[in-house]
Amino acid sequence: MTLDSNIVIYYLNGDPEVLIALDRWKGAKVELCVSSITVAEVLSQGTLTREMEGVILKFLESLTSVPFDDQVAHIAAMVRRVYGLKLPDAAIAATALSRDHRLATRDKTFHRVKELVIESV
Repeated sequence: MTLDSNIVIYYLNGDPEVLIALDRWKGAKVELCVSSITVAEVLSQGTLTREMEGVILKFLESLTSVPFDDQVAHIAAMVRRVYGLKLPDAAIAATALSRDHRLATRDKTFHRVKELVIESV
């Protein structure tokens, strides 16, 4: 399962539905991944304190971070070209596609990408 940035943020903010979903996936031993783009998005929040940065980093360490490498970049370019997604969203979609994962998100934008299987949380 690849987690969109918004799912990571909702988790860190204690959203009950997201907390339950992540606990369920962890209990089922589902591999939880994020794009390196998500890492950058989550850590670039303007209101981030040092304490919160530590909490975020600890949570991110429990996930598999997938680098935005050339393979993912080629898929992201196709997604961006075909579906008109912004580059960060295309990169996150490409991360899920490159690993043959479902994408956990609340962002309706991803529903345009026919190749993606969306896990709405």
